[in-house]
Amino acid sequence: MFLGDKGKPTKYHTIRKNYYLIIDNEKMTINKLIAKLGFYTVRYDGKIKEEEVVYDTDKKLLTGVGLMLRKKITPERAYFSLIRVNSLADSSQVREKKSFLGECEINDAPKDFPVQIADEINNIFNNLFTINLVDIVKHCEEYIRIEIKGNRYKIISGTGYEMTCSFEDLKIRDVRTGRKGKKRIFSIKMEDDPNYEMERAHVDKIIARYCKELAPVRKNRFEIAETVVKEREISPEELKKQKKEAKENRKKKKQPVEE
Repeated sequence: MFLGDKGKPTKYHTIRKNYYLIIDNEKMTINKLIAKLGFYTVRYDGKIKEEEVVYDTDKKLLTGVGLMLRKKITPERAYFSLIRVNSLADSSQVREKKSFLGECEINDAPKDFPVQIADEINNIFNNLFTINLVDIVKHCEEYIRIEIKGNRYKIISGTGYEMTCSFEDLKIRDVRTGRKGKKRIFSIKMEDDPNYEMERAHVDKIIARYCKELAPVRKNRFEIAETVVKEREISPEELKKQKKEAKENRKKKKQPVEE
């Protein structure tokens, strides 16, 4: 049942920066931010307990063009959203243009609402598609499922601008292959409001100068998850080596055992 969204999309794009943890010490990182940010408040904002399901066709027709069709499940509600992702070439920033589709039941799938979702895809891409999007949505199945747990913090500047940072434990499963993996990341999220460019720059500068335990990665959460569960590609040289070793092992097995 499609219930219609109760929230409102944000006025500005969301900037999200993700970091791998070279040294995993949450308390140390938070204490550095508190000490070095100056007239900023850093406060604990609760635990994270969410699940994200990314849908796509078998040929990745949506994620392949930077579009995520996602169902998010929280303790309060479940809802579908579309996210168009643009990575900036000269930085680790990932800009997300988010479109809320509406609340749904936990077990609902995109194929239950193909017309509504196809219309919104056209809106977010300004009707650039000439293909049958309804048919594409009907063929979208679960691709990546991410269970997210961790702690969330608010960073509030003296001017009242709010940013959210979090330490996230990702439990990932590729629904199609069954491959599983885990990853722990640090993430910071902020609205791209031009009136607060100085505040964003200040936080970036502090993290880069003092939080050397955080390594920036130019990937969104879905791309990180996809990398974790992706089957490792074997180079031609390594494949040749494996075949040679297998052949030698077969020869050894055929040799008679000396009495």
